[in-house]
Amino acid sequence: MSKTSEKDRAKDDEDLDDEAGSADEGNDDGEEEEAKATAARGRGHGHAHDDDDAEDDGAEPEDPYWWAPHAVLSALVLIGLLGFFGMFNKTPLARLAAPVAPEPDEHEHATAAAPPPAPTPRPAQAAQAPREMFGAKHLLVMYKGSRRAPPTIERTKDEAKARATEAMTKAKADPSKFADVVKEYSDEPGADKRGGDLGKFPKGAMVPEFQAGLEKIKVGEVSDLVETAFGYHVILRTQ
Repeated sequence: MSKTSEKDRAKDDEDLDDEAGSADEGNDDGEEEEAKATAARGRGHGHAHDDDDAEDDGAEPEDPYWWAPHAVLSALVLIGLLGFFGMFNKTPLARLAAPVAPEPDEHEHATAAAPPPAPTPRPAQAAQAPREMFGAKHLLVMYKGSRRAPPTIERTKDEAKARATEAMTKAKADPSKFADVVKEYSDEPGADKRGGDLGKFPKGAMVPEFQAGLEKIKVGEVSDLVETAFGYHVILRTQ
């Protein structure tokens, strides 16, 4: 092989190496540009995903005054409680809101200033008269069915009247022996021990029939038969 050929071959090899290097550099530049484009597309895709997520969530921006309704409601509740316990009754606003009494006119003022009329003196009441007092002794003859008659009383009303008439005759014959007649004839419990003495009593203390029979006689006299719901009485007036 000649030297000229070797030189030509060497030159051709250099040209091939230069073309290969240029091709490699072109490939490197193309790959770098492609990587940058891919990264840009990735960033754009990421932003698109973020926007889609925000739209999908549907979240609204938070209201910075969300506490205002709660504060107003709490204030109204507090005012209502204070009003319920009468806290506003002593405030100036309450005094201003209270109705003002109308001023009295001169006529009313003069009437109010005038002293009340003096009470009319009442006539002195007459002193109550003392009740009339009486004193008496008596004997009582009961019959079956008369008031407070014990079960041992079996006589009839007619029998009781006959027995009382007999006792009255003896008492009128000698009033000084009235106590003895009481022991013999009276059915009143305890009459024999006290001689039928009723002591002193005011007018009206006895039943009306007894009071009327007592007033018909004088002191020391013996009455006729006096009938009451208790039976038949014979009375000796002592006062």
